[in-house]
Amino acid sequence: MDKKGSLLNRIIRIIRFKYKVSILNENTLEEVFHIRLSKGSVVAAGFIVAVLYFFLIAFLIIKTPLRGFLPGYTENFNLNRQLMRDALAVDSLSDQLNIQIQYMEGLRAVMTGQVELDSVAATQDLKGINMDKISLEPSDKETAYRNAYESSEIENLNPINYNSEKIETTYLMCSPAQGRIIDTFNVRKQNYGTTLVAVQNSSVLSVLDGIIISSDYSFHNLYVLCIQHSDNIVTVYKTKQPFIKQKGMKVHAGEILTTFRNGTDSYFEFELWKDGVAVNPLSYISF
Repeated sequence: MDKKGSLLNRIIRIIRFKYKVSILNENTLEEVFHIRLSKGSVVAAGFIVAVLYFFLIAFLIIKTPLRGFLPGYTENFNLNRQLMRDALAVDSLSDQLNIQIQYMEGLRAVMTGQVELDSVAATQDLKGINMDKISLEPSDKETAYRNAYESSEIENLNPINYNSEKIETTYLMCSPAQGRIIDTFNVRKQNYGTTLVAVQNSSVLSVLDGIIISSDYSFHNLYVLCIQHSDNIVTVYKTKQPFIKQKGMKVHAGEILTTFRNGTDSYFEFELWKDGVAVNPLSYISF
């Protein structure tokens, strides 16, 4: 036991024994600098330096692009993606270069007079065309299409007769919207118009020519647009979609006020007022 203790003490003394390292002046042999080191301190300092180098190299590998130069740390995914982008860019530049070359070749042929005349209709053939034989009358298909279109548009126009003590006026109004009616005019319930669910991708149209006198947002979370027409007629449009027209703008009959796009709420209310009195829109307009 004493032998083991003496051996351990001897090892500790060897490790802790300090050596003096001096730096002398070569000419005068005067000591300029010295340091005392033990074997243990040298080993500890070497270990600390090695650890610091290890963490420094690890930081450079993880946090900097230097890892791309080390085997096993190349970012294959990002590298392949970058290579694909570069390949697409090169292909695009090649296609653009070919287009420019073809354009320059065509321009050179035009400038040098190498372009041949059109083989379908030469200049002499064009001179011989008799313009009197060309008919500008519409074909049967064009006439049929025109009649069908006019018939479909006439269906959206509804004559309105308004009788008063002095005058009787007839108005030709456009239908403001097409859809499924969910509520009708009822003064007792304070419902002064017609409520419907409009068809998707359909539009809200102005029923007559007029000028917008109000464009606001109500407390019922509805956009409200009021249009003043002739003969003291006012129409009110209420939707959950913002209108594309603003106060003070003039509108024509059939002009689009807003559109119900796919996926949007197509709720729509329409009111018709004459001389400050609400009238039932269904009595005059087909929705």
